[in-house]
Amino acid sequence: MSDAAVSAPVFSTVAEGDLSLDDHEAIASLLAQAFPSYDHWYLGARSWAGMQPERRVIARVDDVVVAHAGLRRQFVAVGTTDLLVAAVGMVAVSPDVQKTGLGAELLRHVDTALTDLRVPFGVLETGEAVQGFYRSAGWLPLELDGLPITGHFTAFSADGAGVLVTQQEGWLAREGTSALAEWPEGVLHWNGQMV
Repeated sequence: MSDAAVSAPVFSTVAEGDLSLDDHEAIASLLAQAFPSYDHWYLGARSWAGMQPERRVIARVDDVVVAHAGLRRQFVAVGTTDLLVAAVGMVAVSPDVQKTGLGAELLRHVDTALTDLRVPFGVLETGEAVQGFYRSAGWLPLELDGLPITGHFTAFSADGAGVLVTQQEGWLAREGTSALAEWPEGVLHWNGQMV
């Protein structure tokens, strides 16, 4: 990969149905490297862990996928409001090219994909260690009365068992067609898996 690190990556946004088996295998390889604790999810051509994305933002150097993000439009419940969002997940940069600015470039392409999807908000959940990365790209924490919102989603194990997970922080949003001030009040219910 050291040769790939010096070549300029080529970005594309691809509809899920347009990906080939080779594409899925290349994406799965990157995700297994980027998320070693979850590499058992990304075996062979399985290039997703939760809900399969609708679109992928992919950066390649030749045939090697070096950065990736998945997006999917869906409705979530926030308090008593059904809200259309674009779920963003599996945001990954190859460990070989991290800290080169590729992640920031990836998020700029995610912004373009969010604009193309014409959704009020992009939403993702992430750990505290990487929130600064997202915030520097304009993602903002979702809060209620100055405290992080609580969100509920369904997580599935590798054998398919579903379990309800409550996450009390780490929910971030990116403004799409609406300003963050328009985000409704209440607890977030994802009503299924996340991307």
